[in-house]
Amino acid sequence: MADHRLIAATYDTVLAPAERAGLADRRRRLLSGARGRVLEIGAGTGLNLAHYPSAVERLELLEPDGAMRARLARRVAAAALPIEVHAGTVEAAPLPLASYDTVVTTLVLCTVPDLDAALDRIAALLVPGGELLFLEHGRVPGLRGRVQKLLAPLWRRAAGGCHLDRDVPVALRRADFVISDIERFLLPRSGPLLRPAVQGVAWPRVHAMAMASR
Repeated sequence: MADHRLIAATYDTVLAPAERAGLADRRRRLLSGARGRVLEIGAGTGLNLAHYPSAVERLELLEPDGAMRARLARRVAAAALPIEVHAGTVEAAPLPLASYDTVVTTLVLCTVPDLDAALDRIAALLVPGGELLFLEHGRVPGLRGRVQKLLAPLWRRAAGGCHLDRDVPVALRRADFVISDIERFLLPRSGPLLRPAVQGVAWPRVHAMAMASR
C-alpha cells in the first residue's frame, strides 16, 4: 500500500470539527465495549487511543500506511495501555487466528480493497464469542446515493482509496455476521455525501453455532 503523506499530515485537522461536534463521543461510546485482547484495524493517527477502557488488557494496532504510522507512534508513546503496532493489511498481516476478543474498525472499512475478504479475515481473527465494534460511513439512498456512485471512482483516487458508497451492514450480513446492535446517524460537520454513517456491534454467526453445540 502506498503511503499518503498529505492525507496523514492533514487527517487530524480535517476531522477536528467533527470530533468536537460529537464524533469523539461516539468513539468513546463504541469503545466502551472493547475488552480483553483488542485489534484495531486501520488505526490511522490514533484518534481512538484516548477512548479505550480499562477492560482492554492488550491493544494491537494495524496500520498499513507508513505516513499514518509515523503520526500514530506519537500517541502510542503517550498511551498508558500496552500497545503493539503492526504494518500490513488485515488480509495479509501475520496475525494469530482466533486470538482477539474485540476487533475495532472506525472509518476504515471504506478503504480496504476487498471488503468481503477483510470481513472474512476479521471473523477468523476473533475468538468464539468475540465481537466486532464498527463505526463507518457509507451509502445513502435516493438521489444522493446515485451521486455517490457517480463520484466514487474519482473520490477513491483523491481520498486514499476511500470507497464513498459502501454499505457496511449489507456486507456484514453477506459475510454471515450477526449485527446485534446498530445505530444510523449523520457524521457531524461533514460533507453531504460523507455524512450517512452507522455504528454497531457484530459477531460471526459460525461462532454462535459452535458455542451452542458444545
